Amino acid sequence: MTDQPPTPNTADATPPRQDKKLNTNAIIAVVLILAGLGVLLYPVLATQWNNYQQSRAAEAYSQLEKGVPPEVLNKAWEEAQQYNANLGDIDPGDAWTSSDDESSSAYQRYLNYLSALNETEAMGRIVLPSIKSDLPIFHGTSDRVLARGVGHLYGTDLPVGAPGELGEDGVIPPAPPEGRLSALSAHTGLQNATLWDNLIQIKKGDPVYVAAAGEKLKYEVRNIEVVTPDKTSLLRRTSNKDQVTLITCTPYGINTHRLIITAERVPMDPQGESAFDGQGTTWQWWMWAILAAAAIIVLLLIRWWWKNFRKQEGEEGPTTSGAGGTTES
Repeated sequence: MTDQPPTPNTADATPPRQDKKLNTNAIIAVVLILAGLGVLLYPVLATQWNNYQQSRAAEAYSQLEKGVPPEVLNKAWEEAQQYNANLGDIDPGDAWTSSDDESSSAYQRYLNYLSALNETEAMGRIVLPSIKSDLPIFHGTSDRVLARGVGHLYGTDLPVGAPGELGEDGVIPPAPPEGRLSALSAHTGLQNATLWDNLIQIKKGDPVYVAAAGEKLKYEVRNIEVVTPDKTSLLRRTSNKDQVTLITCTPYGINTHRLIITAERVPMDPQGESAFDGQGTTWQWWMWAILAAAAIIVLLLIRWWWKNFRKQEGEEGPTTSGAGGTTES
């Protein structure tokens, strides 16, 4: 018998190891998904950043007021009261369909009122605790103004309330016979800021707080109406009433009508001062929807990555090969 050399068992040979590299198509897919997430999240991040900036500007107004000498603030207050007394009864028009002649001498004089704080363009601050809104008030209702906060409708009273000092126990001074009405407007439906998107949630009895020239005023919502833009009668004074009117577009994203909320001045309560301490961050339903969608996408991406990684590990793991045997004859 002749000994035969062992025949190598080629079936059990270990295949060459592959480098642990993700497929190029998989990398491209992941990059595209991450880019899509960035696009999806951008409106939320941009809106919250602008909300933060606007709230910060409102709080900065109150902080700057504290550094202004009382006599300067008192003078600004008295001048604003005199402006209102001389105002007369005019039709201010709609904040979005009419425009002011900003180059006129009358408008330029208007800009000088409630402008004692040189470090900011804001004339005041308005806080709506029931919808967590805290925004600066600016002169006029130009596009530039309404992109930054609340605009004061030129032709209506400056937001300083009725003249006179508070009585004992915070009793407010009576409004003059002709009344006082300050109209304030802000956008609904901007792509990158909340502003007054939630104004539609305001209810009768909700408080409205206004700060201007070192004074803090409280109003209470009395009337809520939806009208066409040409119905401006609600922006006129009411005899013996000290009021503010809040205006925004409605319905959301359509803007064919105006939501007009009228509030009447009431005594400031002890808790009212805390309303100016900041209202926190406002989160809307669509923000939560986008965040939920982004979270689901991330979880699916992690699951896919983990599943394919484990599969690749299994395919590339070491295999046990049998030794070549000998044949006897």
